[in-house]
Amino acid sequence: MNQSRGYGGRRKGIQMGNILGDPFALATISISALAWIIAFIGFIVSAVEAEDDPGFNNFPWWSVIYSLLLNIFVFVIVASDTIHTYHVALTGYCSAGIVLTSVAIHALIYQQSGARQAAAAGFVLIAIIQMIWTFYFGSTPSSTPRAFLDSFALTKESATMHRQTMNAYGGTGRPETSNSVQPPQMYTSAQLNGFENPSPVGGTSQVNGAGSRASAMGGYSSSQLPKSAASPGADTEVVPPTEYPYRAKAIYSYEANPEDANEIAFAKHEILEVSDVSGRWWQARKETGETGIAPSNYLILL
Repeated sequence: MNQSRGYGGRRKGIQMGNILGDPFALATISISALAWIIAFIGFIVSAVEAEDDPGFNNFPWWSVIYSLLLNIFVFVIVASDTIHTYHVALTGYCSAGIVLTSVAIHALIYQQSGARQAAAAGFVLIAIIQMIWTFYFGSTPSSTPRAFLDSFALTKESATMHRQTMNAYGGTGRPETSNSVQPPQMYTSAQLNGFENPSPVGGTSQVNGAGSRASAMGGYSSSQLPKSAASPGADTEVVPPTEYPYRAKAIYSYEANPEDANEIAFAKHEILEVSDVSGRWWQARKETGETGIAPSNYLILL
């Protein structure tokens, strides 16, 4: 029940493997479905027994219907592997479900009827599952409890997660790293000391201008000339960090973007060394010595 499946891939629709391969999703959805059946049957019997009771509270019917729709919604979202897209809506719906089931419990549990108390017991189980879902869907994937639960899952929605990660960070909008291209450096006329080129287009005028400047300088030797700065258009590589004081564990597998040499790929549960944890992309080093950047929401600090 989580987020991780491949780069740029499209959604494949509902797949039972997404639920069967996730113990947390399988357990909570199964318990919620069983609890709903208990509440539904118990309330039907209660309604039949109280057919001639004008004071019978029919509000739990709405709780029964809402809980059924919520169970179906959670099942579809998990099976289609789109939790990251709809987790905010799921959190809100589960929170509303807790209120409705609590009202139904209050209306049934104090009645002197076995059927009503059975229905109330079913609603209690439903409310517990909805509280667990609210905590799960409302937590970030990097939170410790959710990462622990997700670690038991066999499948992840890496495609959706990677797309969301790239969109959230603006595609290539990342902080500068050791392999990033540096911007051109600007120079003043005083720094250039007469070596600036007033002509934007190379050609004979540049050659003549250079010759006249050289003759005007006369006896200056090449050792007396100021050293030219690095070419503004050339890529400048910053020395990578030598210290990696943090250790992080990959909670999802990650496939690096083949168009970006700065990224590194890693497998689920792989341990990485991290130099800085202040940004959304962390400078990391694998056990093999390979360095690069990794999305922080795929990692959890140890």
